[in-house]
Amino acid sequence: MTTRRRFILGVPSVAVALHSMRMDAASAPHRLYFGTNGGGSSKGIYTATWDSSTGVIGPIALAAEVGSPTFLALSHRARFLYAVSELPEGNAAVTAYAVTKDALRKLNSQTTMGNGATFVSIHPNGRSVYVANYGGGSVTSYKIEANGELSEPVSHIQYEGSGPNHDRQSRPHAHSAVVSPDGRFLLVNDLGLDRIVVYRVDKATAKLTPNDPPFWKARPATGPRHIAFHPKGHWVYNVNELDSTVDVLRWDAKRGVLTTQSHLSTLPPDFPPNTAFAGEILASADGRFVYVGNRRHESIAVLSVDPKSGDLSLIQLAPNGGTNTRHIALEPTGKWLVVSNQDSGTVVVLSRDAKTGKLSPPVHIYPLDRPMCAVFG
Repeated sequence: MTTRRRFILGVPSVAVALHSMRMDAASAPHRLYFGTNGGGSSKGIYTATWDSSTGVIGPIALAAEVGSPTFLALSHRARFLYAVSELPEGNAAVTAYAVTKDALRKLNSQTTMGNGATFVSIHPNGRSVYVANYGGGSVTSYKIEANGELSEPVSHIQYEGSGPNHDRQSRPHAHSAVVSPDGRFLLVNDLGLDRIVVYRVDKATAKLTPNDPPFWKARPATGPRHIAFHPKGHWVYNVNELDSTVDVLRWDAKRGVLTTQSHLSTLPPDFPPNTAFAGEILASADGRFVYVGNRRHESIAVLSVDPKSGDLSLIQLAPNGGTNTRHIALEPTGKWLVVSNQDSGTVVVLSRDAKTGKLSPPVHIYPLDRPMCAVFG
C-alpha cells in the first residue's frame, strides 16, 4: 500500500525522471531532409541526422532519387514527405513519399499542371497539398489519401498578365502557396503580377475558391516571393525578391484580407539597388524576430519585431557562409539556423541567441551540390 508520505517522497524522483526524459528527447538526434536542384552530383532528396545540442549534421546520404526536388514539405508527425520537381512543362511533378527510418519510399506522383514548380505546402489538418508553379504561373491543389498518396489535381488556377519589370515580370510567376494558420485560406505569392492572391480552402476536398477581395496588390516591380505568418496571427511578413524588401501586412483572419502597414529594406543603405534578390523569410516561434536570406549580398538579415505594432527593424546582417542562399530554416529548439547555399554547394549552420535574435558566424559547413531547402523531421 502506498502511503501519503511515500507518495510525497516519491514525487522528486518522478520529477527528476520526467526532466531526464525531456532532456533526452531534446538531445536525441533527429533527421534533416534536403531538396536539391539536380545537375552536378545531386540526384534527388538527401537526408542526415541532426543533433540539436551541437548543431552537428551527420553524414548526408541520398534518400530518394528524383529530378530537381527543389522544395519539400513534411507532414505532421513526419509520416509523409512531399516534393516538387522544378522541371519544364510536361515533367514538373509533385511526389509523395512514406518516411522510413533512414530513407524515403515513393508512394505516387502527380502532374503539377505547370512548369517550374517551386513550392509545396500541406494543410494544417494534413489532408491536402498545394503547389505553386513559378514557370507556369499557376497554383494546383490535391487531396491526401489515407495512405499518404496524392489525388489527381482538385483545383488548378492559371494566372494571366504581367508586371512593369519586363525582364522578370513578363508573365505570371507563382512562387509560393501558404495556408493560413487556421487552415481557412491559401495565400499565393505571384512575383510576376506583384500580387498575393487569396483563396478560401475547402478543408475536406482541397477545392480553392477566390476570396473577396481576391488579392493584395504589392508596390510595382517589387516581386512578392514568400511570406511568413507571425505566430500571433495579426501580421503577415512578405519578402519581395526584386527590391529586397519586407512588407508588414495586417491580416484579417476572419475575412482573409491583407492590408499594407509598412515596409523596409533587408540591405544596407549603400548597397547598389537592383543587384541583390531576397529569398526565404521566416519568423521565430516566439514572434520576436524575422529572418531573411539576402542573395548576392550573401547575408542573413535579422529583423526585430515591435510587439505592439508588428513593425520591423533591421538589427544585424550576418554572413551566410556561402553563395546564393536559396533557403533558411530554424530548427525546432530555435538554437540553430540552417542555411542552404545553392551556388557554393554548402549547407551552413549558424547558432542563434534566443534573447537578442542575433546569429553567429558559421559554426559548421557541409558540402552538398546545389542545396535548395532543408526541413526537420
